[in-house]
Amino acid sequence: MPTYPLPFPAKAAAREKLQLNNRQAAMESPHTLAIQVVNTASQWNLDFTWPRMSLARAQVLQGWLDSLQGQVGTFRYYPRAATRSVLTGRSLTSAAYSYSTNVRLSGWASNATSELSVGQFFQLGNQLLRITAVPALADANGQVLVEFQPMLRANYAAGAAINLATPSGVFRLVSAETPSFDLDIDGLPTFPSVVAKEAI
Repeated sequence: MPTYPLPFPAKAAAREKLQLNNRQAAMESPHTLAIQVVNTASQWNLDFTWPRMSLARAQVLQGWLDSLQGQVGTFRYYPRAATRSVLTGRSLTSAAYSYSTNVRLSGWASNATSELSVGQFFQLGNQLLRITAVPALADANGQVLVEFQPMLRANYAAGAAINLATPSGVFRLVSAETPSFDLDIDGLPTFPSVVAKEAI
């Protein structure tokens, strides 16, 4: 029995689409047309494809896909679009709680450049997060308030480390049918798009 989550294969994806799926219910008044939205949860959806490859390489990737056993297994994915940061030693200044969409981080010198940017991924615990707002400079205490999506799903104690250098998330296939390669007109294996969702 494999130990999940599996590491992602060495063969990098040729194309990646990572988007946030917000689970919401919207109710519109028939009289005023005002809309009330209830936001219940958010989850990353992942769609990627591999480039054409040798048969030997395709067989290795097919074995990896088969080992996921459809929706049973999980794998760790590192977004290709992630900005790789050299920042280390950053941690939560205070406790962060489930359903929060901002955290205060420490580890900078007073009024130093934050070196963070909107759209950048980071990881807290096992959760992959993307920055939606961040100041250019740390405050006088060397702290930075970071806003992000999706909302946290767990509580974290003050001092918990964040990962800016190699952020990742844990995913599972969306279907019980395992994607399989076929041979193109040149006899080279071609995989279809692999569609997965964040494992909650």
